Amino acid sequence: MAATLTEKTIPKLAPKTSAYEVRDNGGKSSVKGLLVRVQPSGRKTFYVEISRGKRERIGDASQLTLAFARERAKEITGMAAGGHDFQAERRQKKVLKDSTLRSYLEGPFKVHAQANIASHKDMLARIGKVFDHILDKPMTDISELDMAKWRRERSKVSLETQRRELSYLKAVLNHAVNNKMIPGHQLGQVRVKGTLKQNEGEAKVRFLSDAEEKRLRSALDTREQELRDARDRMRAWQRERGKALSPAIPADHYADHLKPLTLVALNTGLRRGDLFSLKWEHVDLERRQIRKIIGKTSHARRKAGKKLEPAVLPLSAEAHKVLEQCYKQRGDSAYVFPSPISNGPLTDVKKGFEAVLNDANIKGFRFHDLRHTFASRLVMAGVDINTVRELMTHSDIKMTLVYAHLSPDHKAAALDRAFGGES
Repeated sequence: MAATLTEKTIPKLAPKTSAYEVRDNGGKSSVKGLLVRVQPSGRKTFYVEISRGKRERIGDASQLTLAFARERAKEITGMAAGGHDFQAERRQKKVLKDSTLRSYLEGPFKVHAQANIASHKDMLARIGKVFDHILDKPMTDISELDMAKWRRERSKVSLETQRRELSYLKAVLNHAVNNKMIPGHQLGQVRVKGTLKQNEGEAKVRFLSDAEEKRLRSALDTREQELRDARDRMRAWQRERGKALSPAIPADHYADHLKPLTLVALNTGLRRGDLFSLKWEHVDLERRQIRKIIGKTSHARRKAGKKLEPAVLPLSAEAHKVLEQCYKQRGDSAYVFPSPISNGPLTDVKKGFEAVLNDANIKGFRFHDLRHTFASRLVMAGVDINTVRELMTHSDIKMTLVYAHLSPDHKAAALDRAFGGES
């Protein structure tokens, strides 16, 4: 159809039973290769033909002016003459569009995390939960505004937690950049900043006071008795109805895993994951020690190309007594603290532990803080910081120095030993 495109003629192009095209030919301002394609639906689209059989879309003719389409056609023609690959550009845009946080998190990053990050389960679950509002966004589109929304929603959690969550998200985005999945991201300069008061509060290590530990132990004992009483009531009910009786819980047995797990955590400082995965093959009751490859430390050694070696942790008298009783009760299981459901490793004790803390009136405390309590007890007892590092299985002593301030007298004691304590 020979015609000269004008601002007036384009709106008058009527749809036909099949698509047709009107080229911008004739007229002083026309641009070679520019055309309007009219669909049977009536939709009109500007294209520019850059070579035989190759054309690039400019946009909707009902939204763009002819003058703009002509200028854009010139730009595209010039880019094509300069060797620009429009197909490659479209492929890249499609990759970026498809590279959502969710798809990368559940695909390439999950594979990487499982092989290289000790806490990958917590990391992946945390990102999926706290950043759910951006999971389906292309990673290149995640902005500071998205982070502002996240901080508003997470304002009640600690700065330490916020910083950990942000570091998790950045780790995913940086991994995508390093693997050339995306050219970059917008969060490089995003930081979690707190007030001076908040930052001072974050520096404190939460551990049990003597009074809190006493209340915790008492709450654990009370819980044990309640479970034992509940079992006795169940057996009475079963007996009255002629049903098979559930096993009784002897007075010297643990009612379930929570009390022994907590006591071993207090006496060894082992992380929750290492306690959950603790097997009897790791426990030497005769030598009173645990020999186990520690999850977090093993990942650090693997990344550094070092040989994996088990940590050797001595058992305190209480820890030894607790584990002996556990072995009498559940030594037929591979795991020291088996799941009552699967007999495999435990996966969570949060609900039960929080209930005990509530009964003990202990606020702002997590299961992981039992580890802090273990380290704090050692430091306050005058144990040297390097020994504390070894017992905590820290790969870097900088991680242990956070507890050093808990024993202000050890420096004075060192001076007294070196130069005499009398003036």
